[in-house]
Amino acid sequence: MTMARILVVEDEPDIRELVRYNLEQAGFRVVEAEDGETALHKVRSEQPALVLLDLMLPEGDGLEVCRILRGERETAALPIVMLTAKAA
Repeated sequence: MTMARILVVEDEPDIRELVRYNLEQAGFRVVEAEDGETALHKVRSEQPALVLLDLMLPEGDGLEVCRILRGERETAALPIVMLTAKAA
């Protein structure tokens, strides 16, 4: 049985570790990126089933990463869940 691969894009190591741990406990394979540029590379190379994307990132914010992925034919339908600690 192949485990679904999820890309977790989060620049805070503690949050990224917590999310990774919980997803792995739920049976998912987790790939990690800490900035927008790395996230785009990992989407293309790892072909995840889902991206958990932090809104505020170095090297390209989450909204920009999302726009790029939606603009490319290969990733236009890729499910993306935006994560944020912003109150507004």
